[in-house]
Parts: sequence; structure tokens; C-alpha cells
Amino acid sequence: MFEIKLNELKRVVDGETPESSLKGDQLLRGISIDSRKVDPNNIFVAIPGEKFDGHRFVGEAVEKGAKAVVIDREKKNIVPPEVYGKTAVILVSDTKRALRDVALWYRSKFNLPVVAVTGTNGKTTTKDMIAQVLSSEFQVLKSPESYNNLIGVPLTLFQLNPEYEALVLELGMSSPGEISILTKISQPQIGVITNIGPAHLESMQSMERIAKAKFELPGNMPSPRTLVLNADDQILAKRIARTQPEEKVVSFGVKKKADFIADRIEANGNGYISFRVNKNTQVKLSLLGWHNVYNALAAFSVGRLLGVEEPKIKEGLESFSPSRLRMELVSIDNIRIINDSYNANPVSMEKALETLKNMKTFGRKIAVLGDMLELGYREMDFHLELGRKVAQSGVNLLITIGQLARFIGEGAREAGLRSSDILNLKNNSEVSLYLLENLKEGDLVLVKGSRKMKTEEIVFSLKSQYGRQN
Repeated sequence: MFEIKLNELKRVVDGETPESSLKGDQLLRGISIDSRKVDPNNIFVAIPGEKFDGHRFVGEAVEKGAKAVVIDREKKNIVPPEVYGKTAVILVSDTKRALRDVALWYRSKFNLPVVAVTGTNGKTTTKDMIAQVLSSEFQVLKSPESYNNLIGVPLTLFQLNPEYEALVLELGMSSPGEISILTKISQPQIGVITNIGPAHLESMQSMERIAKAKFELPGNMPSPRTLVLNADDQILAKRIARTQPEEKVVSFGVKKKADFIADRIEANGNGYISFRVNKNTQVKLSLLGWHNVYNALAAFSVGRLLGVEEPKIKEGLESFSPSRLRMELVSIDNIRIINDSYNANPVSMEKALETLKNMKTFGRKIAVLGDMLELGYREMDFHLELGRKVAQSGVNLLITIGQLARFIGEGAREAGLRSSDILNLKNNSEVSLYLLENLKEGDLVLVKGSRKMKTEEIVFSLKSQYGRQN
């Protein structure tokens, strides 16, 4: 369990302490940013959020037994006066930074292999696959779902204890500099970049800036470092060619020469993918989509780097199940739904359409697509281009949801999909009602959109009502 003495905590966060009844050698155990989950002797760090400010819950945290609270000195007047007599109050200039500083201090106490995964698409699946592969040889801690940001990564690090033998982290970003910070506090020896594509263009503005941000991972890893890179990605291929003296680069791919290469890629009747690695090991995934071959190859590469034998890697990959809302195959009576509602960008949309195209069905192929968000000034162009790809993917019916997604319909119409086969509906409820009334036996439906579109609501509605409706 995370432990630190009060004086040490004060030093690590560069904080100042008003009068306190606690002595400097007071031992603090555990750290929390949620007042509802505070345990006795915890440290409570007051984090300002989009909806709630942790400073307004300091009193509740102290009542639950927090022995120290870390607050922004500019917000100290928000904290109830009686708190100062009950616990140690540490004033800092930035509580988010203080959380990261403590995480770095704690991370430095552990000597274990740390793998960090970033990229535009496939980060979570690759992270989970790596953890599954390594678990045959190691006691593994991995990032929980969505714990990939400036708050989530520190909270993951606080879960470390001497029983863990490996750590697998996902590093996400929404603006430049974030991956740099996350890399510095996690100190990974192995860095995985799945691919580099258009996402977060609203804040990143260009592919060049996206690539620069992803390369903050190798740029801030301790030396010597090992990089695991996708040889088929155009930008990453150039980085492989520029391998630096203090690093080892391991490549994976399908099309180009690589250290770990897949061939004989096939899909069975359910759309599940199988392939062979380096003409030797046959792997059968319980996953949809050819793009998952790349995720599996990255996991295969990391497994071999850390000494896992190929039969155990094969076993780990074949027993792997995807995280919720990521290419889930849902069967309702004789209808099949690909629920890929977690998020969407141009590359992941194209991969999902390829999966839909390659799957066999005796009914119609229906694409239900929501807005792709955070794409900046070219957002309309990206949606129009996606629509053109829809028209070429063998879709029988396109349903779009949202103001931007209607341009998917326009692009599809321009590329030859009949207007009668394109519907633009207002919201998830309208889509659910339409599908409940019009789905037919054998239909295969892809449901996908950006996170804020919550397209999983459509799938949940069909699961709960389709059998009753019909």
C-alpha cells in the first residue's frame, strides 16, 4: 500500500503547512481524489474538475478520516476553517501537479518492467492484450479503463505494491505535452506506438503535431529504452529508420519487413481473425477486424521481449476478450450487431467498415454512424470522405446521427449509394425505434460514433426490447 510520512509529502509536493496538530513523522496510508472513497489515514488531494471541484469536499474527506489534505493555496478560503484543526493541510500551487509529483516519487521505489502504450487507435486493446500475455509469467498491474490521462496514470501508479512484477500503462492525450509528462512520471523501459492518424485535430491542428506528440514517449523514456513500432505506419516507418544509439527498436507489421510479421490472415464465419506470426505460430483471436492483427503483434513483440515463450503468448492472445464497447459482437435472436461505440475517428471508422465488409451474412449490412468529433476545421471533409468509403463498402443501409454525420450521408450519396438507402435521424432514440420496427432476420449492424454520441444506447435498447417488439 502507498505510504508516506507527512514531512516527506510536504517536501515532494513543495507545499507549505499551516498550524497542524499532526507531527511531521505521522505516517499516511493511501491517497484519494474522491471524498466518497476516503479511508482513515488517507491523503485527500482536492482536484478541480469540469463538473466538481474537490476543494468543496475537503470537509467530507476529513470527516471520513483523511489525515492530510492537499489544496490549492488560491482556494484555501473554500475549505471550512474547522478542517485546519483536525488534519494536516498542505498548500500547493497546483494540486494536479502535486498528484503527479507524488506518483513519480512512489514509482521510483519500484524496480519492475514498465510498458507504456500510446497511438491514435488500438491503445486500450493493445494494453489489455499485453497485460494478458505477460500475466502467464508475471503478476501484472495494468491501467483500468480510461485511466490514461494526467489523473488516471498517477492513480494507477498508486496501486503498485511489492507483489506486482510488471506494469502496463496506456498513455493518452488531448493536447501537446501530456504524453511527455506521463512518460516522465511512469518511467517505462518499453514504449509501444500502435499507429499515428487523425484524431484530436481540433486541439492538435495537424498530423505533424500529432506525430510530434506521440514521439514524446520515446523522447522522455529513460535510457536504454526499447521501442515497439508499427512498420506499416508511414510515419512510424520513418522513425524506425532513424533508430538512435541509446535505443532498441522492435518492429511489427503485415505489409513491410518487420521483426514480427503476420501472414495467412483469415476471418471465420463470425468474422473472428486468425493469422500466423513469423511463419511459425498460428493464432486464432476471438476478435473482429483485421486491424486487431496489429494490436496482437504488438503484444506478441512485448511478450517475447520480456521472455514469454511463444506457446504462452498464443494462449494469452487466444483467450483475450475485448473491453466493453470495442468491436463487441452482440447477437439478438438472428440479428448481429458490431458494437464499436467507445469512440470514433476517420481511421477507426474506416477499419470498422472494413470489418463489416468482410463479414458474411445472409441479411443486410447496416451502418449506424454518429458524429466524429474534435477533428477541427476539416471536420466536414473527413465526414464526406467517410461517406464515400461507406458507398464502396457494400453497405445496404446507412443511418447517420448528428449534424456532422449527415455529411457522411452526402458523401455516400455522391459516391453512388441510393438516397433511399440513406437515413439521417436526430438522435439515438429515433434510431432505436427505426431499427426495432425494421430489422430483419440475418441483418448485420455496425454501430459506431464518438464517445459523446453514446451510440451504445442504441445497442442497449435493441438488447432490451427487440425480442419483445418482435
